[in-house]
Order: sequence, then C-alpha cells, then structure tokens
Amino acid sequence: MFDIFELNIIKRAFVVLTLIAPLAPLFGLFLLLRRYAFFADTLAHVGFLALALSIFFQINSLFLLILLSIFVSVSVEKLRSQGRLPAEGSLSFFLYAGVALSVVFITFSGNTGSIINILFGSLSTVTKGDVYLILAGALICFYFLAKFYKNLINLCIDEEIAHASGINTEQLKILFAITVALSISISIKTMGALLIGSLMIIPPLSAMQICRSLKSTLIMSIAFSMISAYGGIFLSFYSGIPPGASISTILIGFFIISYLIRIFRAKFIF
Repeated sequence: MFDIFELNIIKRAFVVLTLIAPLAPLFGLFLLLRRYAFFADTLAHVGFLALALSIFFQINSLFLLILLSIFVSVSVEKLRSQGRLPAEGSLSFFLYAGVALSVVFITFSGNTGSIINILFGSLSTVTKGDVYLILAGALICFYFLAKFYKNLINLCIDEEIAHASGINTEQLKILFAITVALSISISIKTMGALLIGSLMIIPPLSAMQICRSLKSTLIMSIAFSMISAYGGIFLSFYSGIPPGASISTILIGFFIISYLIRIFRAKFIF
C-alpha cells in the first residue's frame, strides 16, 4: 500500500493538493456568499481553452492558463460593475466561448486523446516546474485572504455598506476576481476543467448544512476538502479513475451525509 509514496507523481500530487485543497473552499465560500458560484465554472472552462492553446502552440500550459484566466476574470468583473452586460450573460459568453474554442484548437492540434486529462485531471501532468508555480500562486492567494478577510466578509454581506464604511469595493472586487482566477488556474491540472468547481463549491456547501457560524463553516469546509483530496489520490491511483472525479465523488458523499444530518436535526432536535 505504501509503495504509492515512492512515485514522484504521487509525491507531487500530495504537495499540490496540500496547497489547493484548503485554498479552493475558502474562495468557494465567498463565491457562495456573493451568489457568484457560476464564476468558478466559467473560469474553469476558460482554463480548458488555455490548456488547449498550450497543446496547439506547444507552450507552457500553466503560465498561459494563469494569464488567460486572470484576463477573463477581470473582464467579467469590469463588465459586471459597469453594467454593460448582465453578470450571467458575460459569464455564459466566456464559458461557451471557452468550450467551443477549446475543441477547435485541440482538434487541429491532433492530440484529442488529451481531452480526458484536461477535463477530469491527471496525476501525471503536473511537472516539477508546475509545483513551484503552484506554490507561488497559492502563497499569493493565502496572503490576499489573510489581508482582506474582514473586508471580503463586509463586501459579501452588503456592498453598499462596505463602500460607505471606507472600503474600496471596486478595487477589492478586482483583486478578488484575480485571486479566484489564480486559485482555479493552479488547480486545473490536478482537478480538471470540469470538476475544479466541485472542490471550491461542494465543501462550503456541505459545511453550511451542519455549521452555524462562519468560522466553523470555514474550518469544516477545509476539513471536507482535505480529506476528499487525500482520499481521492488513493482512489485515483488504485482504481484508475481520474483524480478530479475521485475527489468529487468523495465530496458528493460528504454533502449527502451533511444534508441528511441537517434534515435529522431539523426534525428531531429543537
């Protein structure tokens, strides 16, 4: 059983997931509080396009992924703030454009076999160089959350009150969009473009079913995410299921259990 730890790809997977597993649900919770969960799916599909472009042009995929995701996230936030397009409309446009163009570039690259790895993640696609880039990106995201934690809570509760209290809400929203894009970008290779949203949204959604404070929700979200991430590596390695699907399956189990606990508590505990 412990032979798994002798493989470099598994060691890298553990390092990467140790960084992204606690990070993703933290951003996911704020996205849920802002009723903006669809934002994660849109950026994930833009990540699909970035990986398709990297295959077509044979360039560094993670670096391109980060740049393109940040560009789109800022564009969406600008369009949303300026009222030029409805939030749902701009998100839908970039999502469908990302998927369509991804298929085009992958088809012309002649490497259609890589689609499964892009969509559902792979333990073998993360290189040693990627690990250092992921580490740098994760540190930036953690610093942002630590520095602006209280401001983000105020923004999520009431944007107008946050602005009246002296918070530069426009700048904060742009920084939040950039760091969300960064957190998704550094996670896509492991989780896959279709399932990275599950690591961001399902843990806090599950925690909300059983927790009664923001602090306990944050802690439980991270716990669900970490357990699912580590368990997903073992499940993926021994079953051959892509890591994104393995991790998401465990997360689904946590949500079902949490939801059942909520129902039981509502019926039998006053």
